[in-house]
Amino acid sequence: MDINLRSTNPDHEVSDDLVLWRYLDFPKFLDLLGSRALKLPRASKMEDPFEGVMGSGATRAALRAAKDRGEKSYLRNAAANREQHLSFFWRERTYVSCWNAFPGENAGLWRIYGDDKGVVVRTTWRSLRQALTGTADCVEDVFYGLVSYGEAEDDSSFPRTFTDHFFVKRAEFVHEHEFRLIAHDARASDYGERDTSGLPQFATLDCDVDRLIEEVLVSPRLGGWVRDTVEDVSRKYGGAWRVRRSAIYQPPPNQILDF
Repeated sequence: MDINLRSTNPDHEVSDDLVLWRYLDFPKFLDLLGSRALKLPRASKMEDPFEGVMGSGATRAALRAAKDRGEKSYLRNAAANREQHLSFFWRERTYVSCWNAFPGENAGLWRIYGDDKGVVVRTTWRSLRQALTGTADCVEDVFYGLVSYGEAEDDSSFPRTFTDHFFVKRAEFVHEHEFRLIAHDARASDYGERDTSGLPQFATLDCDVDRLIEEVLVSPRLGGWVRDTVEDVSRKYGGAWRVRRSAIYQPPPNQILDF
C-alpha cells in the first residue's frame, strides 16, 4: 500500500525544521538499519493503558450535553458505552510511532529510554517526511502531528475522531513532548469484531534511512568504544551520518583560557 501522509491540523502545519529525536536501544537501532523500515507498534501494546481512550472529563461532558438535549438516561449510557467500545476497538487496530520534539538533547529522556544501553537518532520533520516515500504493509493514511496534554479528569473537550484520540495524552506525560505518526489498519471495518489474534503486532513503513538520519548520538554513560562500534555499524549499512557520544555530562574546564 502507498503511504499517504495527512496532517491532523492543516491550518497549522508542522515546521519542516522541527527537530525530532528517537531514543532506541541498540537492537532496535540495528533493526532500523537492517529492515530500512519504521515499525509502529499497536497502541494497545504501549505503556500507557489510556492510549486512545476518552478521558473521564470528556465523557462527563458528553453525557451532560446529551442530557441537555433531552435524551433518555438509558440512551445516554448506551451511547457512552458504544464510544468506549469503539475506542478499545481502535486501540487494537491503530499503530503509533513516537518521537520527541526538542531543540536539543534531553537528560530525562536519556534516563528513561536508554541511558545505559541506547542511542538516539536526530532528524527533522522535513527529513522524516521525505524518508517515508515508499509503501506500508497494512496501513495507507499516516497522520502526523504534535501531541497535546491535559488533565483527564478536568478536560471537557473531546476529539472529533478516533484518530484525534491518539494525539491527546494525560498531563503526566507532558515531559515527553511527543510528535507522532498514527495509522489505522486499512482492513478494519467490522466494529463488532473482537478477535485480535490475527492482527499484526506492528505496521511497517518503508523508510529511506539515509534521508531519515541526520545524526546518531550514543548515550553519555557509555564508553567511547561504543561510539566507535555504532559508527562502524552505521558505515557497514552505508550510512554517512555523523556519530558522536553525547557530551551532556562532560565536566567544565578547570581553567579558563580566554582573555
